[in-house]
Amino acid sequence: MKIEIQLIPSPPGDQTLSKKVVVVMDVLRATSVMVHALSQGALEIVPVATVEEAFQKAGTFPEGTTLLGGERNSRKIEGFDLGNSPREYISEKVSGKRLILTTTNGTRAFHFVSSGEKVLVGSFLNIGAVARRCLDLDKDLLLFPSGDGGNFSLEDTVCGGMLIDQIASEREGVELTDASRAARLLYQRFKGNLLEALYLSCHGKDLVAKGFEADLSFCVQPDIIGIVPMFQNGLIRSH
Repeated sequence: MKIEIQLIPSPPGDQTLSKKVVVVMDVLRATSVMVHALSQGALEIVPVATVEEAFQKAGTFPEGTTLLGGERNSRKIEGFDLGNSPREYISEKVSGKRLILTTTNGTRAFHFVSSGEKVLVGSFLNIGAVARRCLDLDKDLLLFPSGDGGNFSLEDTVCGGMLIDQIASEREGVELTDASRAARLLYQRFKGNLLEALYLSCHGKDLVAKGFEADLSFCVQPDIIGIVPMFQNGLIRSH
């Protein structure tokens, strides 16, 4: 098993993506929302790139079955039901509902890597379940941090490093690229205080400034959810 991590979130040019398992991570906050919402009984999530597409998609489903969620500039979008705080996505609101989600970074990332053999949703919240699934699948991995506006993301890379560390500690002979080794070392630096990494990150600081500080503590809880959502045919469902 070889593990790669793409530290800058541009569409992979790798023609062999179809033979790899891809794990997308957007810790603050899209993949955390997805994992939590599905654990709270949401039926499925439709990730879309634009606000216009979200409204258009919502109009194709029966009234009362679908909620719009997401953010622009970290804030809830006008006319949407929910923002991008995972704390909003509780069973009382989302159970039995379809979610159409659009965010600045995370929802686009899934479409960048849609040709992967399997595309999994990763976060701190379900990190142990994702590691076990990757070990069971026993395929080469591409970890895809969704980044921050096209730039390197500290918190996503630390999450990727944690996943690498769990897999490499469990399986002998795992091949790491230099980037994967760097991500693992970065995780080991913050292992004793993951929240510190989120507070140090540019996006974490921006969320604190905008009043979403509680989301940092929520999103950094490791291994509290046991599901591994998968992106397939434009939909994210719990498998």
